[in-house]
Amino acid sequence: MNPKFSLARLSVFITAIIISFSVFSCNKSESPGSNISNTIHKALSWVYGRPANFIEGGFIEMAEEIITFYILGNNAKDASKKSSYIKQIEKRLDFIASRKDFKVYHQEYTMFLALAFISEKLGLKSIDFRKIIEDQLISDPFLYPSYHITTHIWNTVYMERLGYNPPKSLEYLMPKSTLSMEIRQKLLFQHVNARPDPLYIDPISITIYDMTHEIFSLTDFGNLPPPPIIAENQDFFSQLFNRAIEWAIEMKHIDILAELIMSVKILDLKTVPSVQSGIEFIISSQKKDGSFGITNPSRPNVYRHGILVSIMALSFC
Repeated sequence: MNPKFSLARLSVFITAIIISFSVFSCNKSESPGSNISNTIHKALSWVYGRPANFIEGGFIEMAEEIITFYILGNNAKDASKKSSYIKQIEKRLDFIASRKDFKVYHQEYTMFLALAFISEKLGLKSIDFRKIIEDQLISDPFLYPSYHITTHIWNTVYMERLGYNPPKSLEYLMPKSTLSMEIRQKLLFQHVNARPDPLYIDPISITIYDMTHEIFSLTDFGNLPPPPIIAENQDFFSQLFNRAIEWAIEMKHIDILAELIMSVKILDLKTVPSVQSGIEFIISSQKKDGSFGITNPSRPNVYRHGILVSIMALSFC
């Protein structure tokens, strides 16, 4: 046998293997992105086909949709998509403004302030948010509820971003935050590491809700760097969120799972292996109509909420 011929054939064979492996790897890496894009598209079709209303959690539903499109716009790489998401926000703000019975209740202050900031940031002027803030919110004691630190932090953050001076600074509030308390006491960490118990779903999910929403407000849904408390305790939060995601999957708790995934992506935590399982769980839970399975029926608009937070979470992936 000719040695040169054999060497040439071997070279061709090795090259073919390399090319095949490269193609396989590319296809494998592209598949998750395609699945995520398709899942978001189907979920948005559900949202478009079932407009939010003012009868069942009305303003909250509208506000959550606006925040969803705000996050989608922030994470979109295509300029035309960004523009289309802003138009969706403007459409909903116009609808809210057109309602003669539009009124802001204190349980909606967090959403209202977030929308005020988003509206000004994007240059949208459907609603005179500042007039409502100055006529109603500033004088209302519910704006800074001492009984719920997460709401207090959220409202303080957005009031500061809008140029107002809350009575207590963020520096004063942060040591009392749910994030800070968890670092000191590690109660959630103990619960999610214990044997899963359906009786503890609500207490655990409430704590996770508070922690994730502190992260959302402090970072403006990922537009700002994480607060120092995260950077100083990154390993702890990586371990906590890793196990919390596993717990949410075990409990089939889609909305909490999505909020945890969002938090991990926003904080850019690198060592949370359960995130991929969480993403796959959300995708595999999607129904034919584009919605997702929901396990927490205590919230009036929980079905829509679960769909919206799933869209938000996947947009970070």
